[in-house]
Amino acid sequence: MKKLLLFLFILTVNSLHAQDVPDYPDMRSWVMYSGDSTERYVFADTAFIRISPGTKEAPADTLFAGDNIMVKEIVPKSLTVRGLKGPWLKINYAKNGEQKSGYIWQGLVSCAPLRRGEMKFVYGIERRTDSIAVSGINRDTIRRYLVVLKVVQKGMVIGRTSIITPDDETANFSDGRVMSGMGLSNVQHIVVLTFSGEACAIPTYDYYHAWTNTGHLVRLPGKESVSDAGAFYQAETLTFPNEKNGQADKIIWNTVTEEATDDVDKDGNNIMKVTDRKSAVYGWDGVNEKVVKPGS
Repeated sequence: MKKLLLFLFILTVNSLHAQDVPDYPDMRSWVMYSGDSTERYVFADTAFIRISPGTKEAPADTLFAGDNIMVKEIVPKSLTVRGLKGPWLKINYAKNGEQKSGYIWQGLVSCAPLRRGEMKFVYGIERRTDSIAVSGINRDTIRRYLVVLKVVQKGMVIGRTSIITPDDETANFSDGRVMSGMGLSNVQHIVVLTFSGEACAIPTYDYYHAWTNTGHLVRLPGKESVSDAGAFYQAETLTFPNEKNGQADKIIWNTVTEEATDDVDKDGNNIMKVTDRKSAVYGWDGVNEKVVKPGS
């Protein structure tokens, strides 16, 4: 729980910093701040680089998914594409051995850069994919995003998959990491994409994907955590075969729910009490490259 509260504190600090770049709620998952120099990849399969921030200029260069760029500046000029409103970025990049600079729209740029050796895991938001919630005569638009993950090796996109965020509150922040196969047969890497909010009671979602030895991305069970200012806490965990208490080709899912009691500790904080525990065991079929749900 302490780790989660620290994580939420860091998100709050980051959100204050992010206010330097106003009016781009669709761009929060990129976690870019004005004045920072940020390494990223090109997210789009093909991206035009302009000599000035706008689409009226002819392209000066063409870059491709996975190409390295260095974001130098967030430009106060916006463009809306596929429902996403975002700014232009001034970038540095290399082309044919020459160092260059230019401008690219932020929606063509990846979120956090992830790689293992020559293999890059490039993720970003492809477009808005809103849904409508109807209650009686009321209709509310729930802002959601289509997140695409691409595997790029030697300049070629060799795999891709996608997820949709449950709402926009959990798209205030994103990050990722690349792990080993964690003991799952026929799995080379596990890629985890994290999406979270900036306030208490907003869940953090971890989406797990297996990259198999035969070159396929397979969605694995994920996990969710949420905390509400010391009054409520729920955390899910995953245990893989090569971890303590792990089982061969199994993914063990556990969740613990805690609620605050009226009792307080010496620091005046409410003492938490476990109110619920659940677990499930998912199988992994490495031959057919699929998850076997509990009870199947």
